[in-house]
Amino acid sequence: MDLLLILPSRDRLLGEKIMQATNQERNIDLTIHYTNGKQQHFQFIAPEGTVGEQATLGTRLHRMLTADPIILELADKLVVIPVHNIQSIEISPVPPKLPEGVIHPMREIKK
Repeated sequence: MDLLLILPSRDRLLGEKIMQATNQERNIDLTIHYTNGKQQHFQFIAPEGTVGEQATLGTRLHRMLTADPIILELADKLVVIPVHNIQSIEISPVPPKLPEGVIHPMREIKK
């Protein structure tokens, strides 16, 4: 089993970091929808700026989306989520650098 930590070590105190976010940082919201109808919301800080930092975020997201299980590091615990329990994952706002294979631009339509 591969271990994937979505949040870098410097963001261990997530609550404090979110409150201290500067103009150079932006919050990324992650919503996981489970097969039982429940959902969980998470937030992490992604640095904005250089192309390298944006590529790193894209790589981290790709690694997270292909991991089984998905493991999230929170300030005080690890959350391990088996992929077979997940119906869908939403990430907002859309990162500037997307992983390969993303079909874009898209818009959702209600029918």
